[in-house]
Order: sequence, then C-alpha cells, then structure tokens
Amino acid sequence: MLLENAWRTLTETKFYPTNYNNKESLQCFMSWEWLSQWLETYQDYIVELKIICVLYNDEYITIAPFYICSNNTWGITTKTLSFIATNEPEHCEVTSEFIDIAYSTEHIQKQEIIELLCSQLNKLTDITKFNFKDLNKQSVMYAVCQQLKLQAIAYEEHITGYQFYLNTTSAYQYSTSFLKKKKRILNKFEKISNTKQDQFIIANKESQALKLYDQLVDLHQKRWQQKNKPGVFSNNYFYDFHKNFIKKNFKKGKIVLSAIQIENQVISVNYSIKWHNILYFYQSGIDEHYKPNLSPGLLNHLLLIGYCKEHNIKQYNLLKSKQNDYKSQFSQQGDELINITMLSSNKLNWFWLAVYRAKLGLKHLLKLLR
Repeated sequence: MLLENAWRTLTETKFYPTNYNNKESLQCFMSWEWLSQWLETYQDYIVELKIICVLYNDEYITIAPFYICSNNTWGITTKTLSFIATNEPEHCEVTSEFIDIAYSTEHIQKQEIIELLCSQLNKLTDITKFNFKDLNKQSVMYAVCQQLKLQAIAYEEHITGYQFYLNTTSAYQYSTSFLKKKKRILNKFEKISNTKQDQFIIANKESQALKLYDQLVDLHQKRWQQKNKPGVFSNNYFYDFHKNFIKKNFKKGKIVLSAIQIENQVISVNYSIKWHNILYFYQSGIDEHYKPNLSPGLLNHLLLIGYCKEHNIKQYNLLKSKQNDYKSQFSQQGDELINITMLSSNKLNWFWLAVYRAKLGLKHLLKLLR
C-alpha cells in the first residue's frame, strides 16, 4: 500500500519538468492499475522484483519499476532486467508503451536521478542483459541507457514504430481523399440506419463491457485463424489480464468498449483505456465479411473520435504503428518508440560474446570455402 500511494503521488499529482510538464504526458501503461494487474497475472515470469526507490526525508521522489526474468541456455542461467509489464514472451505480451521512471524534481534534479540510477544498475553484477522495450527518447530511462552503454560490452538500439494520435480539441487537416472516404462511410452507416436497426454502442455497465470484450475476442480470433495463426487472445495469460483489468477498472471510468451493431449482429468492437483525459485505443475485433462493407474498423474509430469530442476527451491515441499504416490516414505521427538491449560487462557475457564472434567467424569461413 505504501508503494502504491507513492507511485500514485508521482504519476497522478506530482509534476515532471520539460517534456513531462504535466501528467497528461504520461501514458496509461504507467498507471498503478496496469502495472499491478500485470504483476498479478504474469507472476510466473518474474524471478525477482527489482524496484529502485529514492527517498528524501522519507518521501518517495523516484521509483524505478524493474523486474528480473531468466533464461536457461546450454545449462547456463542468464538474467534480464526490464521494466514491469514488458519483455514477457512474445505470444502473450501486453505491449506496454513509453513506460519510464516515476519521479518528482521538487527536491532533486533530473540529471541527479539519472546518475543515481546508473550507479545502482552498475552494481547489479549478476545481470546478464538489460532489455527495455518501446521507450520514448525523452524518457529518463533512455538517458540512463546512454550512460550505461559506455560500460556495456554490446549495445543495440532500434526504432519499433511511432505513436499516432489525434487532438480532438483542435482542427485536424485530413487529406482530401480521406475526407471523401470518411463522408462515404458515415453516409453508408446513416443510410443503413434508415432501413435496418443499427447502433453505435458504448458499454455503460460492467456486464455489458465484459460481453463486448468476449465478442471482441471472438471476432479477433476468427480473423487470425483465417490466416492460420493462433491470435493473441488464445493465450490464457493475455486473455485473463485484460478481462480482470476490465473488471477492476470499468466502474472507475477507465475502460471504454465501443461496438457497431446491425440488426443484433456485432460487426466491430474497440477496446480503449481512458487515463488523464486521453483515450488510448488498444485492441479491436472486426467482422471483415459483413455485407455491405462499411469498413467497420475505421467506422468505429470515427465514431469514437466523435465520442471523445462530446465528452471533452482531449486526445485519441492510437498507440504504436508503422509509418504509412491505416492509422496515419486520420491521425498524426508522434514520438518514435525505441527498443534497447545491452549486455553488461561481466565474465558470462564476455563468454557469450566470444561464442557469438566465433559463430560469425565460422559462418564467414564456410562461406569462403564454398
């Protein structure tokens, strides 16, 4: 309870400097609700929690929410340090974005926080690898990594995508082609409503939200199974994480499940998370075979944007995607997301590096011999 109160104070009431000058700059994945649900659901993957705290006069002024997972290769156990709610196995990952250190600069400067964290992380000599996924370049953790890499024996950094968002309180200049597409879709939906019973539904009860969640799962799974792929909801960890997250947070007003229903047939469901007056679109389920084709996925987005405007929600955030993805048609590109992997400077890693270089050398030699 003490750590929860401290975390909420730092992420909900304290103010960050520069790029994090208000709490609306933080992402929903840094909410206590998201992190604690992950800890509860994914505890099988946690070897050890490694939460680093900085206190000033018994007040928490910095909290770094790390954990350690392990792998066993050739009988050798390796340990990886990551942020909580990241770096779980790919088949069940919740894809948290822009998680960072929670901190306040009332009693300490940002640079001091960076140096303190570097000092503490360098003391973790049993850590084989540092793995941080989908960081923001403006984050404290990114700055920490830039210092840690000076002592790492290997460092890799790459962009995984970009966040896309739409500020609903200001005019956005859609392309002419998209405006035509938007008008065509909305007109078709209105035309159908004149001849059939259609609805844009926003769940207003927990039971309705859970029903829509299961309908989303069904639509999502059918779409992936048609591609001969299992779909992420086939994983019990992933399914249970979101079902319990919805149960615990729907009545708090943090969950929005929206659906398009025509004559009692649900053809699209969107699952979104509301935090600090921003609505984050997280997942969807779409019936691609419904006729006539209404582009149900895009239609749900357009109606949700209208919902945001009506309820004074200042931003509709579509989270990570690639450039030129469908999201770029009706939103603007935001900050890039970056993955960082580092091998710490210990004896085990020097061994692994020697093996890796030997493998590369062998491959090159075999290539020459051919």
